[in-house]
Amino acid sequence: MNVKQEYQVIIIGGGPSGIATSLTLTARGVSNCIVEAELEPTRKFGEAIPPNAKPLLKKLGIMYLIEHPKHAAYYGNKSCWGSDFLEQKEFIKDIYGHGYLLDRLYFEKQLRQHIKYNTSVFLEGYKLKKLVRYTTGIEVKIENNKETSTLGAKYIVDATGRKASVCHQLGKTKKNLDTQFAISFKAKLLKPIEHQINVEATENGWWYVAPQHNNELTIMFFTLKELLPEKKLLASFIRKELEKCLHISKLTKVANLYFDALKVIPSGTSRLDIPYGDDWIAVGDAAFSYDPISSYGITSAFASGFYAGHALASKLSEEDDAMLTYRYILENAFQAYMEKLSNHYALENRWKDSTYWKNRFQIVDVQ
Repeated sequence: MNVKQEYQVIIIGGGPSGIATSLTLTARGVSNCIVEAELEPTRKFGEAIPPNAKPLLKKLGIMYLIEHPKHAAYYGNKSCWGSDFLEQKEFIKDIYGHGYLLDRLYFEKQLRQHIKYNTSVFLEGYKLKKLVRYTTGIEVKIENNKETSTLGAKYIVDATGRKASVCHQLGKTKKNLDTQFAISFKAKLLKPIEHQINVEATENGWWYVAPQHNNELTIMFFTLKELLPEKKLLASFIRKELEKCLHISKLTKVANLYFDALKVIPSGTSRLDIPYGDDWIAVGDAAFSYDPISSYGITSAFASGFYAGHALASKLSEEDDAMLTYRYILENAFQAYMEKLSNHYALENRWKDSTYWKNRFQIVDVQ
């Protein structure tokens, strides 16, 4: 691909937010291209699709993907939060029915297949090397192991996740509201358990456990960066923290835990001041990153891509307020999230003097 390829929109990042943007643009008749750094899909974090995400997935035309047998229906959440008791919330009365627990790696493969069948251009294994802005649009240099190629467009979309690579090249910086990180690992169940998400608060953070269709467990412990030990002590740290659990430790006793593959990932709240410019727009975690306790996750990524796609299509049709509308939607969602986050953490006061929980009580939106 040596000849410069021209599109109306270039999307950097082929995850849920980038794909939702592309699907929406294509439906609106806007030519676009997705540039994805990974040659093959990789497992990302976030397995839960809540019931209220279904209408959006149907609008995007991808509801059928999560109905595949590799994704398991789940019917509620169990939570030990604010007291020593385990509370259960079931979706039986939810107007949208049950949620889904994804085989996330398989889901990423499904998304790529779907976008290719949708006639979109999806360039795999290409990394963004250079971005040049002109008065008439954007030019990007991308490369894989074999070649360097040039793409041109009127707009560029940052769908690169929390690292916000495009925004970084444009000199735009996200504000981090906290320093929460997650330690993630897998376990293999020795016997089946209920298909529900389990959450439990402890002195130094909180735990998340989600079963998968293949008798695997995804286990995550959320804490602050300043509470994390050095890498060689992580396994010991996790074991000790797990022993403090009243309920989740019982689940892990019927599973083989794989402490040799611990992953540490940022999982706090962060945001851009303004999620767009004259020739760019940010979607998903590149624009606003959410605390996983909020369950915004994948749903928010799809939603921002959906709204960004419409904003770009409208802007290309010379609707001047399209980007302002996009910002308004995201800002409203973020403010609602911040209120929900504050209220939820305020429910837990058993360790109000601990480093982690004092930090939770102090989270404010830095405008």
